[in-house]
Amino acid sequence: MVNKKFKIIFFSEDLSKKVELTLSRTKMFVLGAAFLVSCLFVNLGISLSVSKFLVAQRVSAYVSERDALHGQLGDIRGRLSHAEENLASLAQTDDFLRLFANLPAISRDVREVGVGGGPDDFGSIPSSPEMQSVLWTMDRVEREIQLQTASFQEISARLSANQEIMDRTPSLRPVEGGYISSSFGYRRDPFTRRTEMHPGVDIPQKVGTPVVATANGQVVYADRYYSYGKLIIIDHGNDYQTVYGHLNAISVAVGDVVQKGQQIGTVGATGRVTAPHLHYEIRVAGSPIDPTDYFFEELSALPVK
Repeated sequence: MVNKKFKIIFFSEDLSKKVELTLSRTKMFVLGAAFLVSCLFVNLGISLSVSKFLVAQRVSAYVSERDALHGQLGDIRGRLSHAEENLASLAQTDDFLRLFANLPAISRDVREVGVGGGPDDFGSIPSSPEMQSVLWTMDRVEREIQLQTASFQEISARLSANQEIMDRTPSLRPVEGGYISSSFGYRRDPFTRRTEMHPGVDIPQKVGTPVVATANGQVVYADRYYSYGKLIIIDHGNDYQTVYGHLNAISVAVGDVVQKGQQIGTVGATGRVTAPHLHYEIRVAGSPIDPTDYFFEELSALPVK
């Protein structure tokens, strides 16, 4: 095969000079291949440079995102630590309130609110060990809050029940002022001169002095009754009843619901008496007890409504 030759002519800009370059076919092939390889390497270099630049940008973005996440995790850990301190303080308050409400304290084992499993139970969340630890702490704090909420609800219910019992337990003097002229217990009856049981106390006061209910309850008797004269009996539940005798006026009727401190009548001298006074009794399961053991509050100490 004849080795063909190629001639390449280069002219100057004004065509006054020319340069001729004669190349064989082989040389032309080598030059073409060299040119193609050069282009390939140039393109490869450019591609590598661009890829390196893009990777560097992506790595920088990942680093920035990682740093931001670390900062957020630090903030969350700080808040969780503060929440745990508050829960510890609430636990101390809870122990005191449960004691006050006559409820058993919550044991330390129960307060640990332990459950089975571990951080992997949060599903397929792709997170670091630090994130898993934070998620686990958040779950535990949430369970502690639920336990504390349930405990406070139990305390509230018990205190409300206790308050209802207290409101229905006689604790007031039935009249403002006055001394006790005849105590609870055995005494010489002023009419028969025989020693007899006096089931209440007598408190002298002028006619018309207000008489109040000594606890919340319901009127079960409001009328005259033999030597008691005008009489009121209030049932307070829990086996408690109070009796108000020798009244001048009755301002309630059977079935009325009365509140502690509410006026129910006035002092009088009805029935068998030697002078105006209030005869007051407290009965528990039908048996009289000393009313002075239940004089915890004065009427004037009640809040004005």
